[in-house]
Parts: sequence; structure tokens; C-alpha cells
Amino acid sequence: MNAGAGPAACARPRPAWLVWTVWEAGTVKTRHVGNNWVPMLGLSFLFLVSLAISMVAEKGNGADARFFVAGAIVVGALSAAWLWKHPSWWLAPRNHYLYLAGGTGLGIVLFALIPFLNGAGPWLAIGAAVAVYGRFEQLRLLVTVGGAVAVTGFLAAVIHVDVLGGAMHLVAVGALAFAANKLYVLRHGRRRESQDSDPGFIGSFEEFDPNEPQSPLSRTPR
Repeated sequence: MNAGAGPAACARPRPAWLVWTVWEAGTVKTRHVGNNWVPMLGLSFLFLVSLAISMVAEKGNGADARFFVAGAIVVGALSAAWLWKHPSWWLAPRNHYLYLAGGTGLGIVLFALIPFLNGAGPWLAIGAAVAVYGRFEQLRLLVTVGGAVAVTGFLAAVIHVDVLGGAMHLVAVGALAFAANKLYVLRHGRRRESQDSDPGFIGSFEEFDPNEPQSPLSRTPR
């Protein structure tokens, strides 16, 4: 395999324990899709605060678009700083991620200006961005969670009923927190010390030592 070849160029699947690293300015950065747990946790916190604002100011009807715009900028900046030091797999071309970042920012601002979306326009843009990002990283978890967030945002936008927006916020918070937890477990493991995986290993969210003794009841039938 050539030194400049990316993960998609590998014909053979690589073992789960392989550490895929990139050298930059004399430092080693470990690429892993599980590093996205921090951005997902940040988005979960964003929706949680939006839930509180919506219930107090709007009686749970829709969302506060201005808060979403400001909060998305903060979470986006912090997530970019985190992923700069703890990169994901970056399977898609670099320009794709730049277009996604620019399109998401523009969509959040423009959708916030549409009055009939009930303040949930930025919500829709964030959900769609997570789903597209998951498609770039070839991780079904992010695609599913992003789609769920977008659907809850659509329901909050078109159904103007008290408390419904708050309920949709809760669903979005739960989906994003679930994704953050799964990605954290994928990155750091749960039953043994930290392991690194490459794009050839997307199967189980938990990694187990095949030599670890197991009870007969815990063994998976073959």
C-alpha cells in the first residue's frame, strides 16, 4: 500500500486493533470515527438548552431560532477545534466537508429567517447536516440519528401545538446522546483498555478479546 493511499484504497480488510495515524508537524494524530462523540454530545446539550428555552418562552411550541443560530455557531466552532486535534476518518474528499460546513452555516441562518417554520428551521438544517456527515463517514449510526433529528424538527415546524415542540426536543436530545454514547464506546471500548480501529471495522460497537474467558451463557452460538 502506498504511503499516500487513503483507507478506501485498501483491498484487504485490516484488523480491528490497527491504529491508523497521520503525521502532522511532528505529532501523531489518531483518526477514528469514534472521535465524533464530542460533537454529538455538544449538539445534545444544544438541544437540551433549546428545550428549556422553548418550554419557558414558547410553551413548548416550536423553537427559538435565534438561540439555535448562536448555539450552533458555538458548538460548531468547538467541534471543529476538537476534530482538528482528534480527527475522524475523513473518508470523503476534503472539499466535501468544506461544502458541508458552509452549506450548514448558510442553511441555519436562512432557515431561521423563514417565519412559518416556527423557529425550527435551523433544527432541520442541523439534522440534515448530521445525516450527510454520516454518509461521508460511511457510518449508518450518524445517518440514522441525523435523519431522526431532521424529522423531529420538521414535525416541530409544521405542527404548531403547545408542548409538542418540547417533546420533539426530547427525542432529538435522546437520539444525539445515544449517538454520543455509542461513538464513545466505539472509540474507547468498554471492557478493556482503549483500542483503535480503522474504516474496515464498523461492525460491533464493543470490542472483545477473543482470548478472554467467557461463561457458557455469554458465548455467542456459531
